[in-house]
Parts: sequence; structure tokens; C-alpha cells
Amino acid sequence: MLKKILSPETCAECRLCCVFDRTDIWEVPVLTEENTESVRKILPDAEITEKGSEYTFSVPELNGEELYSCPALSCSGCSLSREEMPFDCRIWPFRMMRDGNGKCVIAVSELCRGMAEYSDEQLRDFLNDGLGEMCFRFADEHPEHVKPFAEGYRIIYP
Repeated sequence: MLKKILSPETCAECRLCCVFDRTDIWEVPVLTEENTESVRKILPDAEITEKGSEYTFSVPELNGEELYSCPALSCSGCSLSREEMPFDCRIWPFRMMRDGNGKCVIAVSELCRGMAEYSDEQLRDFLNDGLGEMCFRFADEHPEHVKPFAEGYRIIYP
């Protein structure tokens, strides 16, 4: 779905969304039970831990400039299929977040270079084409995927 606005080539050149430092470790994707089963089959060495009622990759404590790469990241991109990929990854650079009032909103990362060419209105139009509704339905079923609001994101939707 995001291929309408973000080319696979743009993502392959960057991979910023798959590598984390100590300041953005909170962004490591959350896995549903179904994702976890798939990931364990495909990446048997990946360490997975509970996160509330869901799961996430176990990240060692990072110091200084250390980086943590998602265990699914390979030389050719994500080793998971679209269906196996965590929802957080499927919608990146959009992120479901809680605004200051606790309401679920959809924000976009300022770090994704592919989004720089789009206005907020264009991104809202894109989300209005079904992705926004799908995100909110998913958030209702999987509240662990909704992150607290963070700097570096701008609220796009609603």
C-alpha cells in the first residue's frame, strides 16, 4: 500500500527504520502473536520478549553510539514477507501514537527522506484512502502498537 508514495528503492537506500540507537529503541517493532510465530520459524536465533500482551525483539542495553539492527534486516532488505512483517514496519514512516490528550493519532517521521516531498494534506489524502481506518482498527485490537508521542514526528491524521 505504501508503494503508492514510497518506492522500494528509496527504502532500500536508507534502512533507517530498521536500525536503532539508544534514543529510539522504543521504536523497535511490536509483534502480534501471529508475527511472533512466523518470526520464530524464519529467524530462530532472534530473541523475543513479551511487551504487555504482545511481543518485541529483545534489545541489549546500548551505550554511546552503539546500534541495534532488527534481526529481520538482511543485505537485501527485510527477510520477512509482507504478511509476516510487523504492522509497525508495514506502515512506516507512519506511526500510531497517543497525542497529549491520550487520543490515538497517526504521525509521520521527519527522518524518512521519502516523505519530505509530500505535504501534510497529501499524506492525509493518502491515509483517507483506507490506510488510516485500517491503522485505527488495528490499534483498537492491538493497543501495544500505539506509541507515546515523540519529537521528530508530526501528527497527520485525523
